[in-house]
Formats: sequence, C-alpha cells, structure tokens
Amino acid sequence: MANQQRVLDYARKQAAELGKDMSWQSNEYGDGWLKAESRSLGAIHGRAVAALEFLREYAGAESSWYVRAVQIWESKGDNKSLETGAYYVGELLSAWAGQVDAGITEIAGSRARAQVGAVSTDVMEQVRQLNEDRNAHPAAAIVLCGAALETALRATVNARSLSLPEKQRPSLNSYTQLLRSAGLFTAQDVKDVDMCGGLRNSAAHGHFDDLTRERAGLMEQQTNLLLRKLSDLTEAGGS
Repeated sequence: MANQQRVLDYARKQAAELGKDMSWQSNEYGDGWLKAESRSLGAIHGRAVAALEFLREYAGAESSWYVRAVQIWESKGDNKSLETGAYYVGELLSAWAGQVDAGITEIAGSRARAQVGAVSTDVMEQVRQLNEDRNAHPAAAIVLCGAALETALRATVNARSLSLPEKQRPSLNSYTQLLRSAGLFTAQDVKDVDMCGGLRNSAAHGHFDDLTRERAGLMEQQTNLLLRKLSDLTEAGGS
C-alpha cells in the first residue's frame, strides 16, 4: 500500500510543476491566458497527462476530480490555451491533495486495502492458531480462510470499480469470475480459488470426512498467496 503522505507529497509536486515555464498574457479586454515558449510545450503536455493519470489512479476514474480534470484539459481551460488547461489541472490536483489531507476525501482504494490488510493479518493469524491447535477441528480454520478470502475478493472488486452482473449473488466464484473477465486473474488463480471454495463448502455443509488437518494447512497457504495478489491489485486501483 502506497504511503498516504508520499502520495500527497508527489501530488503537490506535480501540481507545482504544472505551473512552471509559462507566463500570463493579457489582452485588450482585461482577460488573458497562460503562454509558454514552444520548446516548453512538450514538457507541459507531458506533465498534464501525468497529472491526469495520477488523478485517475488515486482519486478514482469515476471521481468528480478526475472527470473535471479531463474536461478542463480537453477544453484547454475554456478554450484559452494548452498551458492554461495544464495550469488548471494542477490547481485541481492541489485541491484534491488538500481534501485528502483534511480527511474530507480519501485515496482511491484505501478502504479496500485496509480490509485486505486486516484479513491478511488478523484473520489469517486466527487461522494459523486454529491449524496449530490439535483440539480444533480442521473445518474451523477452513471456514475462516474462506471468509477471509471472500472479504478480500469483494474489497478488490470494489477497489477496481467492478460490478457483478444484475441478479448475480456475491460469492467466491462470482467475484473470481469478475476479476478473471477483467484480466486481473489468471486461469490458475481461478483454479486456486475454486479449490479453496470447494473445501469451504465441504466444511459449511458438514462433510467433515472430506477434511483433514493437511488440507486445512494447504488452504491456509493458498489463501495467503491469494491475499498477497489481491493486496497488489488494490494498490491504488492497481497498475
């Protein structure tokens, strides 16, 4: 997970960069626009595109911050100049950083990353303890593993702004297929989740003869691997 202060420092640095290499040009009507030497236009264009991508990743592709920044950039600051559009994108970026700093808004996916982090540490620690307890039935660790995995899958889907088809119920399988369809899961990832889901279903339906301590330990290992991947996928919406 990206450190919030590091993200905000970078955002403010980008915003400051977007105000460089240009000066205000006034017209006879008291209005004006920002203008740069032609040799600087390439650098200004690059900074603006980088800022837009930053807002898409960290504010969210559906956020008003990103949507408005794109509108401003495409209109060149209300059809004045490329430089003016870039400057206004920088102002939006600076304002977004201020609201995150004040706790008014949040970095995209931060809540999802916190959820994945919690199940990866707290819940999986409980799983480990159950698997080490010779008096605990393997079903207990298996059910808890399944719950941790479903929570992390749901958080990842939300962080990626994905939605299940209408009337499809949330489940390990439906979340997994959604991530697969989005190109975020491989065929092997799907098989790994299916294996975990099969063990969880056996435990949930009381098929205890199918469960062993070895299979519970295998599910713990596999769940930890999947949680690491899901943590990467929730990193500011992923890359």
